[in-house]
Amino acid sequence: MGDHATKTCWHCLVGETLRTLLEPAGIEVRSEVPVVSLPPKADLILIRRKEGGWTNEQRLLLADGLRDLYADQILAELKITENLNEDALCQITVYDTLYLETAHLERHQLRSVIISSTTPQKGFLERFAFEPVGPGGVYESKPRWGGAVRLVLLNELADEARNAPLKCFASRQDERKKAFETVKRAGLFRLSVSFGRIIVGLWRLLMKSSLNSPEMEGMTPEYVSQLGKEWLDWLVEVTPEEELASLPKLGHLLVREHQEGRQEEAATLFLLLLEGKFGELSSSIRERVSATERPTLEKWSLRLLKANSMEDVFGA
Repeated sequence: MGDHATKTCWHCLVGETLRTLLEPAGIEVRSEVPVVSLPPKADLILIRRKEGGWTNEQRLLLADGLRDLYADQILAELKITENLNEDALCQITVYDTLYLETAHLERHQLRSVIISSTTPQKGFLERFAFEPVGPGGVYESKPRWGGAVRLVLLNELADEARNAPLKCFASRQDERKKAFETVKRAGLFRLSVSFGRIIVGLWRLLMKSSLNSPEMEGMTPEYVSQLGKEWLDWLVEVTPEEELASLPKLGHLLVREHQEGRQEEAATLFLLLLEGKFGELSSSIRERVSATERPTLEKWSLRLLKANSMEDVFGA
């Protein structure tokens, strides 16, 4: 690693993780976003649908704080090793305004968010009038200079498969550990070879080092992916011939998990499908699904395709 630059491009690492996860599902992810017509570029990630409206399958892959946004494009500023302060709030507002003009977008076509690895003091949230919105870890504020700022705190996101890829960058090691365990449990590393490589590479690095550890200095997406590839040679049965050109439909992936006998992963994926269609699930529904045998899960997953209510899915 001695030939790497000392500064880690964290937004590049997060961007590549999301790109390999989301692009096969028709969601474009860019790690270099020009907020003005000429350089310099800002340390931002741009997430936007490639065509048409957001599909249910696409929303299943987006984390809390992103999946409920209906704008065509989502501009995210990453705060990985930096603490939140007033400058950061002002900065995202400026980026939002500049990119809106540079990209020739209407106001409803863009939403901007701050994604923070660290959790600010309660006083910071109170000072800038941040209020919880929706799932845990998601806040919004209307600062005195105008507009609205959405804040996603990675340490507070629920331990669900949809949040796991981003939570791998949480500042607290116990939260990162839970995120990587969720990735493994849900079988997310099998969504594509490229995503599997980078997520396993991150696991090898981030479970033994803090985010600001000297070992993380100069880390690049290419290095992390190569490290993951080497470990995947024996961690999972992935070969170049098996690489998929695109992300399979989650319903098909669910059936495949049934056929391979992965009960726990199948239940998790079915819960993702349910939540994507009907919203937040009760604890009783989650417990029922987790305790259900594979043949019944498969029957329910087929019903879900045309279901208009929970009763349509679980009815006799």
